[in-house]
Amino acid sequence: MVRKKVLFVSDTFYPRVDGIVRFMGETYKYLNRDFDIKFLVPKLEGVEKIVKEKKMKVIYSPTFNFTIAEFRPSRPIQKRIRAAVDWADVVFVNTPGGTLGASTIYAARGKKRLIGYAHTIDWELFPFAIGRKSIARLLKPIFRRIYSNLDVILAPDKMIVDKYKRAGVKSKFKIVPLNADQTKFKENLFDRLIIRKDLGVSGKFVIGFHGRLSKEKNVKLLIDSFRIFRKNHPKSVLLVLGDGPERVRLTGEGIISTGFVSDPEKYLKAMDVYVFLSKTETSALSLMEAIASGVPVVTSDAGLIPTYVTSRTGIILKRSQLKREIVVRAIDMVYKSPVKSKLKAVGAKLFTDSRDWEDIANDLKRAFEG
Repeated sequence: MVRKKVLFVSDTFYPRVDGIVRFMGETYKYLNRDFDIKFLVPKLEGVEKIVKEKKMKVIYSPTFNFTIAEFRPSRPIQKRIRAAVDWADVVFVNTPGGTLGASTIYAARGKKRLIGYAHTIDWELFPFAIGRKSIARLLKPIFRRIYSNLDVILAPDKMIVDKYKRAGVKSKFKIVPLNADQTKFKENLFDRLIIRKDLGVSGKFVIGFHGRLSKEKNVKLLIDSFRIFRKNHPKSVLLVLGDGPERVRLTGEGIISTGFVSDPEKYLKAMDVYVFLSKTETSALSLMEAIASGVPVVTSDAGLIPTYVTSRTGIILKRSQLKREIVVRAIDMVYKSPVKSKLKAVGAKLFTDSRDWEDIANDLKRAFEG
């Protein structure tokens, strides 16, 4: 039987490991036997070694010599894009608002089945990333036109679908909820003891975060809150995994900044509380990974987070509550009530464990098969 050819398109790729890259990696792992998968992605330094290890077929796009936020935009080469589109039966665009994603959509529309995934609310994310909220109104009609060229948009929840529809996007929608890969992200007390010893944090209260270190993730608020908390709790540590423009802020006593790690599941086990203060999100895959690892969470209410974190399963803060004194108070609640916080974490994990990556892969398979 001839396998259907699926072209994965993204403006972000290895060695970056953000939510979109992790999603594509998991999808490839589960579906590469069912489909002939090829990637059209930016050529970033260090990518070729990873691609070789993962045995991926890749078409590279060059990048511009400047960055927007922490992104180095892809420089679309039309001949290369057309050749990639001609090869494919299905084009799966993971960054429709990016230069490579948008260019591929316009090259493939009317020719191939075009599927996108609503990983982000681009007209909210981009203004946050560059620190110019005022341009959101100007960007929305541009993104609306791009997204409306997709045949189907996959989205993690009806709430996100409704947001896209209110923005005027005319495509068809299909809900494909996401979750962490529970085969990787899970509790293990022995592994926890080892990684805490390796990091030198045995006997300390570890506040953690992992993900892209950009403005919309509210990294400054996390750091400021930690410094206030540490004045009263000197045996506390802030452990941050990931990279991005905000990483330069991660200096000072008690702060451990690892940069990019290929195995965040190991480091999550070291954490006593996971603090996620993002201003704009859809599913927040990194938060799901922390929950799957059994870590108590303090989180904002951005995007779909309230659908799986409530006051019974964690501490959830409204946008108006994203202030240092309130964040510090929330972390202190976890510190002072470890048993209660752990029970909440178990409740959150039970809820998120109701859907695994086999289910997600089957939904994606049906979408690709049309």
